[in-house]
Amino acid sequence: MEHITKLCADSLRAFCLNKFGIQLKSSHAHELVAAYFGYSSRAALLADTKCSIGNLRHAEFIVLTPTAPIRERRSKLNGLPQDLPEDLAEGVYLPLYDEKLILHTIWPTLEELGKALADQHLKSKPAYFSDQKIQKHGVKLEFENDLVAIVVFREYVSPYLTLASGKNVLRGVVDVYNIKRIAGYIGYVKTDHYSTEADTLEAAIVKMRDIHHQIITSPQAINAMKAHEEAEISFSAWLAKQKNRDTPLGDLAIKRGFADKSEGWPIYSSLKEYQAFLTSNHPPRGSMATLERAWKSYQSYLRKKQSPSSNKQVKKSVPKKDDARTVVSVKKAIPLSYDKRSIEKFSPGDAAWISWDGKKAIPVSVLEVDESHYSVKVESPRKMAGNTHSLFLDEVRSSPELACENLVTR
Repeated sequence: MEHITKLCADSLRAFCLNKFGIQLKSSHAHELVAAYFGYSSRAALLADTKCSIGNLRHAEFIVLTPTAPIRERRSKLNGLPQDLPEDLAEGVYLPLYDEKLILHTIWPTLEELGKALADQHLKSKPAYFSDQKIQKHGVKLEFENDLVAIVVFREYVSPYLTLASGKNVLRGVVDVYNIKRIAGYIGYVKTDHYSTEADTLEAAIVKMRDIHHQIITSPQAINAMKAHEEAEISFSAWLAKQKNRDTPLGDLAIKRGFADKSEGWPIYSSLKEYQAFLTSNHPPRGSMATLERAWKSYQSYLRKKQSPSSNKQVKKSVPKKDDARTVVSVKKAIPLSYDKRSIEKFSPGDAAWISWDGKKAIPVSVLEVDESHYSVKVESPRKMAGNTHSLFLDEVRSSPELACENLVTR
């Protein structure tokens, strides 16, 4: 076990140095590795001989440690570099792949694992209705020593039969998956699975109570669990929500232009894994850059969701239509090469941005669109206002930052 933790600690130190230029102490690295494996300290990790992290190879499921306890452990480490990034999972887990200790998909949360298991179980059975839709959904976790019960609640509805009969035609399902911890607090095996069905979710819960006595029954609790799941949404689930966007992000979500569209996006824990997946699927030009931007947006989304103030309602000021946009200075923008650029779709009348030097973004409005160019009119500075230009499609962008990264090249 110490061999594995040392590999992970050394990997984390190299990751921090090479990617962020941060020197991480060996003691700090070992404590952070323990936190990512679910322990309160390195001492606790070494003392756990019953569920040694060395058993990972035998685990059926690998589940990431929630961010809250990792943050708490970080806050108690004296002398930890203040500029140390929050997401260090890639540096910790990389040796586990090299040592072939991780042989399966990594799940971001136990809730996501429960949803996937319920989906898999449903596929093994005939559909309840030809047009079934999920009307209610929730996941509850119950812990007892080294055992975890993942309880998945679902209520299906048939829109067609409901309209035809004038009353809700439902089917409630409750699945309980019992899993056992065998490797740290991230490696598990399944021990049991129980399932009940009834005409409503409430009735299915009542039937399950005879088998599994601690199941909750209040709709409020189910709604609360749904909100929790949304806060812990995986990248693949977040990406699926972008599929209706008429942008490169929307194209990425539906795998437009990919050689193989038969499978959706898998659930991974790091950008590096998604980059490898993307490469293996022969994506169209510009997809890698879009993926990297999407990952940054996803991480920003998670940070916002996890912020204590994320639930507060903020009254947004509505800009006046006659407010003039001005030139914006952008620091440290790194221009993209041609093969990494993508195209954003605009219509005549849309507001956009361009940049001539990669340092300042100029507000423009789109006048015309053809197969390869946008015609735009400059809004400011005043001495250039009204000037029109015909630019390549990848040179007109939706934000100052993107404009400076995709500066005009002629």
